[in-house]
Amino acid sequence: MTKLYRRKLSREDADTGTILITKDRWRTFPPPMQEFAVEIGGRRFATRIVPEDCACVPPPHQHYHLEAGHFRKLLDFTKGAVVEIEQGPDRYVVRNGR
Repeated sequence: MTKLYRRKLSREDADTGTILITKDRWRTFPPPMQEFAVEIGGRRFATRIVPEDCACVPPPHQHYHLEAGHFRKLLDFTKGAVVEIEQGPDRYVVRNGR
Protein backbone atom coordinates (compact mmCIF):
# COMPACT_ATOMS: atom_id res chain seq x y z
CA MET A 1 0.00 0.00 0.00
CA THR A 2 1.36 3.42 -0.88
CA LYS A 3 0.84 6.57 1.08
CA LEU A 4 0.52 9.95 -0.60
CA TYR A 5 1.42 13.29 0.97
CA ARG A 6 0.24 16.37 -0.91
CA ARG A 7 1.30 19.92 -0.10
CA LYS A 8 0.61 23.29 -1.68
CA LEU A 9 3.93 25.08 -1.33
CA SER A 10 4.02 28.17 0.86
CA ARG A 11 6.27 31.15 0.26
CA GLU A 12 8.53 29.81 3.04
CA ASP A 13 8.77 26.39 1.31
CA ALA A 14 9.64 28.03 -2.02
CA ASP A 15 12.16 30.42 -0.44
CA THR A 16 13.95 27.83 1.73
CA GLY A 17 13.90 24.88 -0.68
CA THR A 18 12.13 22.68 1.85
CA ILE A 19 8.71 21.04 2.06
CA LEU A 20 6.86 21.36 5.35
CA ILE A 21 5.64 18.00 6.60
CA THR A 22 2.49 18.63 8.62
CA LYS A 23 2.16 17.24 12.13
CA ASP A 24 -0.56 14.78 11.15
CA ARG A 25 1.69 13.17 8.49
CA TRP A 26 5.30 13.32 9.68
CA ARG A 27 5.17 9.77 11.10
CA THR A 28 4.71 8.40 7.54
CA PHE A 29 8.30 9.51 6.82
CA PRO A 30 11.57 8.22 8.27
CA PRO A 31 12.64 9.75 11.60
CA PRO A 32 14.21 13.23 11.51
CA MET A 33 17.83 13.36 10.32
CA GLN A 34 17.74 9.81 8.85
CA GLU A 35 18.69 9.80 5.17
CA PHE A 36 16.30 8.18 2.71
CA ALA A 37 15.89 7.99 -1.06
CA VAL A 38 13.57 10.10 -3.17
CA GLU A 39 13.02 9.83 -6.92
CA ILE A 40 12.20 12.81 -9.12
CA GLY A 41 11.80 12.33 -12.86
CA GLY A 42 13.63 8.99 -12.78
CA ARG A 43 16.59 10.40 -10.81
CA ARG A 44 17.37 9.37 -7.23
CA PHE A 45 18.52 11.67 -4.47
CA ALA A 46 19.27 11.24 -0.79
CA THR A 47 17.40 13.57 1.53
CA ARG A 48 16.15 13.80 5.11
CA ILE A 49 13.57 15.41 7.35
CA VAL A 50 15.02 18.25 9.42
CA PRO A 51 13.38 19.31 12.70
CA GLU A 52 13.11 23.01 13.53
CA ASP A 53 12.46 24.22 17.07
CA CYS A 54 9.58 26.67 17.15
CA ALA A 55 7.62 28.77 19.62
CA CYS A 56 5.06 30.18 17.15
CA VAL A 57 2.32 29.08 19.58
CA PRO A 58 2.77 27.65 23.07
CA PRO A 59 4.04 25.20 24.08
CA PRO A 60 7.42 25.08 22.31
CA HIS A 61 7.40 22.40 19.63
CA GLN A 62 9.07 21.36 16.38
CA HIS A 63 8.22 21.73 12.72
CA TYR A 64 9.51 19.16 10.22
CA HIS A 65 10.84 20.02 6.77
CA LEU A 66 11.96 17.74 3.94
CA GLU A 67 15.19 19.05 2.40
CA ALA A 68 14.51 19.64 -1.30
CA GLY A 69 17.07 22.28 -2.29
CA HIS A 70 19.21 19.81 -4.23
CA PHE A 71 16.34 18.62 -6.47
CA ARG A 72 13.88 21.52 -6.48
CA LYS A 73 14.93 22.65 -9.98
CA LEU A 74 13.37 19.43 -11.35
CA LEU A 75 9.93 20.55 -10.10
CA ASP A 76 7.68 23.57 -10.20
CA PHE A 77 8.82 24.76 -6.78
CA THR A 78 7.05 28.11 -6.62
CA LYS A 79 4.57 29.43 -4.08
CA GLY A 80 1.20 27.77 -4.70
CA ALA A 81 2.57 24.81 -6.68
CA VAL A 82 1.41 21.41 -5.45
CA VAL A 83 3.99 18.75 -4.62
CA GLU A 84 3.07 15.11 -4.08
CA ILE A 85 5.26 12.63 -2.24
CA GLU A 86 4.28 9.00 -2.64
CA GLN A 87 5.79 6.34 -0.41
CA GLY A 88 7.00 3.26 -2.22
CA PRO A 89 8.73 0.12 -0.96
CA ASP A 90 12.29 1.45 -1.27
CA ARG A 91 11.96 5.18 -2.02
CA TYR A 92 9.60 8.12 -2.06
CA VAL A 93 8.53 9.50 -5.46
CA VAL A 94 8.26 13.30 -5.57
CA ARG A 95 6.31 15.02 -8.35
CA ASN A 96 4.11 18.00 -9.01
CA GLY A 97 0.41 17.43 -8.52
CA ARG A 98 -2.79 19.36 -9.08
